Amino acid sequence: MFRSYLSIAIRNLFKNKVSSSINIGGLALGIACCLMIALYIYDELSYDRFNPNFQHIYRVTEKQKQPGGIFNVAVTPGPLAAALAKDFPEVEKTTRIGRWGGLLTQNEQAQEAEQMLIVDPSFFPMFSLSLLVGNPKAVFNSPDEVIFSEAMAIKFFGEDWRQKEVLDQAISLNNEKTLKLVGVAQNPPLNSHIQFDVLLPFAFVDRYDEWGNKWNSNSYHTYLQLRSDAASTPTDLLAFGKKIKNQLKQYDAGNETQLLLQPLADIYLHSKFDFQTDWGPRGDIFYLRILALVGLIVLVIAIVNFINLATARAAQRAKEVGVRKTVGAPRSSLVVQFLGEALLMTSLAVGVALVVAEIMLPLFTILSDKALRIPYQAPAFWLSLALMTGLVSLLTGLYPAFFLSSFRPARVLKGTFQVRTGKGFRQSLVVGQFALSIALIVATLVIYQQLTYLQHTKLGFDQSNLVYVRLKGDLRGKANVFKAEIEKIAGVASAAVATSNLVDVANSSGVEWEGQTPKDEFLMTHTNVDPDFIPTTGMSMASGRNFSAKITSDTSSLNAAYLINETAAKRMGWTASSALGKSINFWGLKGNVIGVVKDFHFRPLRTSIEPFILRYRPLEFYFTLLVKTRPGAGSSTLADISKVYKKLDPTNPISYGFVNEDLNLQYKAEQRIGRIMLCFAILTILVSCLGLFGLTVFTAEQRVKEIGVRKVLGASVASIMGLLAKDFIKLVVIAILVASPLAWYAMNQWLQGFAYRIELQWWMFALTGLLAVGIAFLTISVQSLKAALVNPVKSLRSE
Repeated sequence: MFRSYLSIAIRNLFKNKVSSSINIGGLALGIACCLMIALYIYDELSYDRFNPNFQHIYRVTEKQKQPGGIFNVAVTPGPLAAALAKDFPEVEKTTRIGRWGGLLTQNEQAQEAEQMLIVDPSFFPMFSLSLLVGNPKAVFNSPDEVIFSEAMAIKFFGEDWRQKEVLDQAISLNNEKTLKLVGVAQNPPLNSHIQFDVLLPFAFVDRYDEWGNKWNSNSYHTYLQLRSDAASTPTDLLAFGKKIKNQLKQYDAGNETQLLLQPLADIYLHSKFDFQTDWGPRGDIFYLRILALVGLIVLVIAIVNFINLATARAAQRAKEVGVRKTVGAPRSSLVVQFLGEALLMTSLAVGVALVVAEIMLPLFTILSDKALRIPYQAPAFWLSLALMTGLVSLLTGLYPAFFLSSFRPARVLKGTFQVRTGKGFRQSLVVGQFALSIALIVATLVIYQQLTYLQHTKLGFDQSNLVYVRLKGDLRGKANVFKAEIEKIAGVASAAVATSNLVDVANSSGVEWEGQTPKDEFLMTHTNVDPDFIPTTGMSMASGRNFSAKITSDTSSLNAAYLINETAAKRMGWTASSALGKSINFWGLKGNVIGVVKDFHFRPLRTSIEPFILRYRPLEFYFTLLVKTRPGAGSSTLADISKVYKKLDPTNPISYGFVNEDLNLQYKAEQRIGRIMLCFAILTILVSCLGLFGLTVFTAEQRVKEIGVRKVLGASVASIMGLLAKDFIKLVVIAILVASPLAWYAMNQWLQGFAYRIELQWWMFALTGLLAVGIAFLTISVQSLKAALVNPVKSLRSE
């Protein structure tokens, strides 16, 4: 029986080459899309799950009550980890992670560590990281020890570092401190939220940074691992969370900050913290859900095509069903046969999908910024593929199987049978698949419009030709000397020193002001600048004047001068003009407002402009030099800047960037999801049109005699094409009407995440609708024209 079913399935496959190719091709595209998106989602969800104890490891975060509201931060005080281990028997071990930076040198070799972390000795066992060289149980007992990652060891000692005696070698940090290399760590897995190239012990902080051991330091990430029995159920975890919630009060009287627990597996995808207190690679579960939905949409559209074509061609299988029922075949055997045919076609589609996925993966790797590959060696992959094949076979074959097996043999064999049932169902499926495609295209268009808006919105300063140079080491104290040398370069229009580069500034502190009412508090973002900051960045004054080096009161340590933005003035109850001369106490230094700067954006446009204050403290360190280059003098000017930097700081390599490029990188996640959705939107339309083409072929075959009669009676080719096309175009129009409100609602919700956003316009939906109708008409026209050009003698002569 199985051989008979297989033989019939193969015969039908080759008998209906067009519909079979459309079904297999459409399913293959849908499955290939799902496969690639599944690989991406699996990679994102796998972060930190390589750790065998990930279910018992948590990061401690804080909910802080500060002036202006409640803020969630990822940092905690330095002493917290030891206190938690001492106070709670449920805690098996704790560890801390902090950040450091600097230049590592040895003789002529110099490497700047981009990701230098400070860790406890318990860091290695907690995060299942091992040393390739060195003893993890005997390291970090001394403050002068250092560990390299394998990548840093290669940079420092070469590819053959294993053949060299690297342990116990002396490494200089910032030409100030001599450290001893005690180990080389395995590179952290790519799917770890913790990435590093150099590790320093916390004993180093204990010696060189007294602030780190204070309860108000709040500079470190604190992790704890609970005993397996202490967090065996959600109830246990909830109870422990309540126990540590107010633990800071035990050591810092009056501290209202609450402690929270964040599971290790949630850190990568579920971290939304204030004040840039989180660091390392991060994803976003929201965009992961969007991708999952997109993959599902493509697969659903492919399945709809299969069902549509299978039910549309019911008449061709009607006599077969009638004969088989007449000779005694039960309905169940017919259902099994048709499901078997669906399984055969789905299996072929899966095979084609693997080939298509391999071809498309290089492109998808570029779109997703991930090096993805199909895990052929993993048994779980083949099991998942088999389950998906079975599920898709059921979804594609179940309705056609029961539909085809329901025909009555008496009517079929008498010749009075007509396939009228199922037409409404098929039309609903066409409407559904085009509605999904149209909604996806609208979403893609809106995302690109929002990105364009973000990239071209006036930020309140001129970001064009604006370069920032990071100042390191002694150069921070010689910022004005460096600036004076840079201003001599012909390609430099102006330069200014500051403590930030205007890209996502997040330093905030409390402030007191004249006329302040009790309990009226808020945080104000701040930066230290010089008088050339305003003209170099192209900012404008709303009132008052800029800082001046010639006015001694601007830099006085007794009565300082401040610039504030319009939002700060409004928040303090002043207008731009009435703010002038008002008294402000910031960081314990009283001063007067000498000017109000027009509002400018210093954070991503997801957030509203907040109060900002600028101070002029020339004796303090500056961390950034902002350079306005002349148009067309970019590359040569950068080379000249590098030469000056090298002359004043021959040790540290120069680090610079373009402000506009860094601003665009703030929307990297949106850019990536936009690129991916654009590609899959095109694929959804392609798959939908494949199904539409198949239905057009079937309709033309069913109405071949009608077309012949109309041509004999004088019907034109255009009228026949219109006859075949109008029913399908009508369905596409209905799909537009269905998709538009759904797309409007979904994208309106997405746009709410941006404080500054576009308004949804009618033309976005109209353009998408016209595009869908145009593509559908072109798809239909190919077969309609072919049918209209057939000689009527042929169509009327044959039965």
